[in-house]
Amino acid sequence: MDTLVVQVHPLEDSFNAAVLDAVIRGLHRARVQHRVVRLYDDPQPSLSGVSELIVVYPTWWGGQPARLLAWLQQTLGPYVDGPKVGKASPLSGVRHLAVVTTHGSSKLMNLAQGEPGLQTLKRVVLPLCAPGAQFEWLSLYKIDRTTESQRREFLEEVEARFATPHSEAGVTSATAPS
Repeated sequence: MDTLVVQVHPLEDSFNAAVLDAVIRGLHRARVQHRVVRLYDDPQPSLSGVSELIVVYPTWWGGQPARLLAWLQQTLGPYVDGPKVGKASPLSGVRHLAVVTTHGSSKLMNLAQGEPGLQTLKRVVLPLCAPGAQFEWLSLYKIDRTTESQRREFLEEVEARFATPHSEAGVTSATAPS
């Protein structure tokens, strides 16, 4: 399995970087072969041979950062509403799509907004993955009102989650149509 971890944040010393480090530590513990791409350094990473995609980003203005949206649009747009509709997308080999994100707003506010970030990934990206692909969403809400202890607990949860291969973790948050 080739696991690609895509991180999207302009600052290398952000909490998002700590989240990325937690994902990487977990993957190392699970002995999962992986590669890491920071979209600010490599705006067009190769998706060739990827069977697991992990995306790490902060939720800004209710959704994904513009850099991530641009990458998704450039990479997947032609398969959604362009000349390649119906053809195998670059994600057609992805059997597991995981997202780790943070929000400034509460879970309730995010629900009231319609969960735009979650819905973009579940309704647009997941269907372009392999039939039956699993989807996983890990999120820390109200980050600007969390304590250091709560943030540390979230990082430990993220690391523990990726220290267990997703097939063993019983991930069933959502499934791509078969």
